[in-house]
Amino acid sequence: MRKRAQGKTETRSVVKGEEPTQEEGASMASKVFDACVVAQSVIQGAIEPSRLWRSSNSRKLRYEVMGSPAEVTTRIAAAVSSLDNVCPNLISGNPMRFRLSKHKNGKCVSMLIRTPYWLDKATFEVRAVGEDKCDLVAFSRSTGVVPIVIPFSFVLNCLFFFVPFTDGLGKMSKYIIKQVVEESALHATLVR
Repeated sequence: MRKRAQGKTETRSVVKGEEPTQEEGASMASKVFDACVVAQSVIQGAIEPSRLWRSSNSRKLRYEVMGSPAEVTTRIAAAVSSLDNVCPNLISGNPMRFRLSKHKNGKCVSMLIRTPYWLDKATFEVRAVGEDKCDLVAFSRSTGVVPIVIPFSFVLNCLFFFVPFTDGLGKMSKYIIKQVVEESALHATLVR
């Protein structure tokens, strides 16, 4: 087993019958929990059970961006990894987790965002408008009322799709879009 101590990695042998330390057990449980949350996020991001309440938990913004469609989507996709675990939640201040969901070069970029208990999804679609100029339509939305950290939350969110909820009337969705556009360092002008 590997054990981290003061930034160094040590290897210690595990004798048959020896129990892992409490720290190792907690670390293993945390990794399993994180893997389950990621798996649930992918499923819930695909089915988006909260579509009924889009008006209260989503935002769509349009930008005019200087650059080619391929350059714009590449920069947005790169922003996902640089925002991961760094960008603070607008309400709680906890770091949000960003994960690239889909990247079609020159066309669109989709990402899943754990904020940290709920799951949001953002999609950025790019269309060329002229030479080195694009139209960028960003759409961010919440995916369910039940927190993603609860086991089988995607099932519960499907069952409770009719329960109304909001993320501050789209406040969090707008914040996510602005953070991604800023981090991607695009020369973007908000149109609406």
